[in-house]
Amino acid sequence: LKEAVANNVIVFVAMGNDGPNWGTANNPGDEMFAIGVGGHGSSKQIANFQVRGMTIQEAPYGYGRVKPDIVAFGEQVSSLRMERGCRVMSGTSVASPVAAGL
Repeated sequence: LKEAVANNVIVFVAMGNDGPNWGTANNPGDEMFAIGVGGHGSSKQIANFQVRGMTIQEAPYGYGRVKPDIVAFGEQVSSLRMERGCRVMSGTSVASPVAAGL
C-alpha cells in the first residue's frame, strides 16, 4: 500500500466487520496512508458490524487517530452475483467501492 500511495494512487480500504466495540480498527484500514472506509445503513446510522475507534496498532495509548476516515452506504446493498440475478450484501467491503466512486 505504501508504494501505491507513493505513486499518487488513492487507496480506499474496508475497515472490517468486527465491531461495534471501540478500538477494533485493524490492518490495513488502520494505516495512516490508507483511507479507511466504514459503513452506514439507510437511516444514516453507523452500521452495528463496523469497527470503530483507536487503531489496534496504537492501543492502548496511540496517537489519537480515530478510524474510519469516511463512511458510505454499506448495509443491505443490492449486488450482482456470478449466477443470474442479484443478492443483498452488507459490510465495509460493500461500502468501499461506493466511497471510491464518490
